[in-house]
Amino acid sequence: MPTTTTSSEHTPATAPVTTARRARARPLASVLATLLAAVLATALALTTLVAMPAPLAAGSDDRAERWAGFRIPPTGRADGGWIGGYRLNGTPVFVFTPGRRPNRAGFRAVDATSDLRGAKGPSGAATERAAWILSKYGGHKDAVQAAAVDAAVLHLLAGRAWQLGARRGAARVRASGDPATVRRYARLMLRGSRASAGPHQVAVEPTTADVGGVTAVTVRVTDGHGGPVAGLPVSVTSPDGGVSQPAAGPIDTVTGDDGRALVRLAAPVAGWRTVVAEVGQVPLHWLRVRGADRERQASAAEGGVRRTLVASARVAVRGPQSLSLTADPTVLVAGSPARVVATIDGDGASRTATASLHGPFASAAAAHCGGPAAGTVSLPVGADGAYASPAIAPSAGGYHVWQVTVDGTDASVPVTSCGAPVRVRSRASVTLSAPATAAPYDVLAAQVTVAGLPFGGPIDVTTSLYGPYLTASEACTGNHRDVVQRRPGNGTFPSLSFQLEQQGWYAWRASIPEGDLWLGSTSPCGAVGTLTQVP
Repeated sequence: MPTTTTSSEHTPATAPVTTARRARARPLASVLATLLAAVLATALALTTLVAMPAPLAAGSDDRAERWAGFRIPPTGRADGGWIGGYRLNGTPVFVFTPGRRPNRAGFRAVDATSDLRGAKGPSGAATERAAWILSKYGGHKDAVQAAAVDAAVLHLLAGRAWQLGARRGAARVRASGDPATVRRYARLMLRGSRASAGPHQVAVEPTTADVGGVTAVTVRVTDGHGGPVAGLPVSVTSPDGGVSQPAAGPIDTVTGDDGRALVRLAAPVAGWRTVVAEVGQVPLHWLRVRGADRERQASAAEGGVRRTLVASARVAVRGPQSLSLTADPTVLVAGSPARVVATIDGDGASRTATASLHGPFASAAAAHCGGPAAGTVSLPVGADGAYASPAIAPSAGGYHVWQVTVDGTDASVPVTSCGAPVRVRSRASVTLSAPATAAPYDVLAAQVTVAGLPFGGPIDVTTSLYGPYLTASEACTGNHRDVVQRRPGNGTFPSLSFQLEQQGWYAWRASIPEGDLWLGSTSPCGAVGTLTQVP
């Protein structure tokens, strides 16, 4: 709700009014006219100000009357008889052409201008400063403050003779009922206008929120020189409705000394939302001029008129993504390609997924995504769907597990999943070395070497002895004797012994069975190192 601030002993007061709509700027020649001054009747009290009144209807009273100020000696011009504001159809107005005749004929409709410059007119900067003073202080009905507004506006718009330190300007202030306070107020207004006049800006700065949290919205208001503007009412809403986002607000607050206002909006639904801030009671940077119906009579500018600025921004409420993994394939041999298929749902924006294969581990129960990675790859993702990763070729046997991380976006949080186990089988090997010759009835053993078992055994190693044969070319066929030994894992060891009872050639062979994490293997037979001759 708008509030009215009363004047104090030290600072001019401001009075908010309803929103004003900026009209199209027009040059000096089309807006300046005359206003009546000293001959107007006594001021009537008015408690409610009307912002941006509509043009007067035919036959209505368009003549001003004294509103708030002091009687001063008449001069026959608009600068005499009264220092302060007038009232025109409920709206305060202030003379800015004091050298013209008093306005007895009435006023034309409102005309808006941001520049009174002409051949001899005030500068654009002075026009903006006067507009700021009229808008901020011209709506408060107080005799001293209205007189100060009058003096400050003439100081900026009427020429050097009406400046506070000049003859005519100083004389008017001295003739007021409280010249010291009027002068002090006017100087405060001029100082403030120099620092703040000009177009005000509103910036809306919302922060991204996760669904279920809050969207923090900072509204920042700056004046014509980039300084903070305190004490302005702010209303924040998120008007988006329907399926994607429910409407939120309005939430009302006021800008602080730093020109900022902070509100928090609930964020129950993921997606993009619009945040709108309406800032009221913003001082104008253009004049609302009431020109006289007759030439050579005084013109006036409205006081106490404010405007509402509206600014908006888009911000995301981040929602979760879903992610499921499938290994392709689930069992493979070390050195073969492995892939993971990630099914992603939750955001159609372009982003990156990163896949890593962790392992090896000795058991499926021990596999986890905190272990070393056999490889890491990345892939682009967009719309919801299934995405196959580039291949990774694990080099060691063991249990592995996939981990996939999908990046977050403006509207989604990152997601990571660990799973899709893979069993990688190594290529185990077994070799054998036997004595080249032996005497009849010798008891012999071969040296057996097992390698490539991931995480060790145990493993059953079978050693076979073939023969005797008349020639070496017959080796590795026919009847044979087997012995089986359980070994703890990789290494070289002697096989169980065989007695060679007959003359001839003997052939040796060793083999290991396949396991969960390795392939079976058989040593060469009949080659050099695997034959023993008994002469």
